[in-house]
Formats: sequence, structure tokens, C-alpha cells
Amino acid sequence: MIGLGVRDNRWTRNTRDSLRPRATRWTALAALVLLAACGDSATGPKPPSANDPAAGTFALTTVNAQPLPFTLFNEAGFRLVFAASTLALQTDGQFVLAESTVETVAGFASTYVDTVRGTWTQNVGTIAMRSTDGATTNATWDGRQIALDLVSEGQQLRTIYRKNP
Repeated sequence: MIGLGVRDNRWTRNTRDSLRPRATRWTALAALVLLAACGDSATGPKPPSANDPAAGTFALTTVNAQPLPFTLFNEAGFRLVFAASTLALQTDGQFVLAESTVETVAGFASTYVDTVRGTWTQNVGTIAMRSTDGATTNATWDGRQIALDLVSEGQQLRTIYRKNP
């Protein structure tokens, strides 16, 4: 009887012996379920690839390997900062690039947003972009981010745009 200090070895032994096959089956079933849920490396999620479709929205993360905000120009009484940028590559082959800059003159800041539109195409690891004014540029694509060279205020800028989830 449980709780009174009396122990029936026969009951414990018989119960244990009858539960062992069931427990083994349940353990095997649980292991199979876990294996199926986790998958193995050959069938698990694949890492990003330059072959992946690039369409989507992207946020600017760095300019010339520096985090934002990035100072483009700074001298007495005038400062120009690259504050933010987004890039949208639409599935219909159109793109929209919006850039936000902050210009500070004599201590007074003004924010400007410039937008560039155009078309884009993808070819393994490369994104070719043509703006509506006819300017063309190529960017690199690795499946997660786009590296795009821009020119601003006479400076060559290496920008990295990371794809939004």
C-alpha cells in the first residue's frame, strides 16, 4: 500500500515489466517525432543564395562600412548627413529608392527625402538598375543583402541594404 510504508515487490515488478514495452514504444515514437520536426542538414532550410529572388524591401544598414547616420560633408556652418534609405524591388521589375538626408546650415537642420524610380533585373548575384532618367548601375546580391555603389557630393559611397524579413 502506498504511503503506509508497505511494499509489494511483486506488484512493482509486474507493473514495471508490463510498462517497459509501452515505455520503449513511446520513447521511440517521441524520437521519431523530434527527428521529423528538426530535419537533417540535407533537408533543412537552405542558406541564402545569389540565386534567390531579390524582390522585396530593403533598409540601408551601412555606408562605407560605417553605421547610419553617415556624414557626407562637414565644415564650419554646414553639415550634410545621410540619415536613412530604403530600397523596394518590386516583382513587376520596378524599383523605388528613397534617401533621407539632413542638411544643417548655421545650426538649423532641414530634412530632405529624394526618390529615384526605375526598372531592375536580376542575374545570379547581380542586380542591374536603370533609373527613369536613364542612369544605370549594377549592384551585387548575395541572397540577404544588396551592395550598391552611389555617388553623392562627389563621393563614391558603398551602401549595404539588408532585406527586411
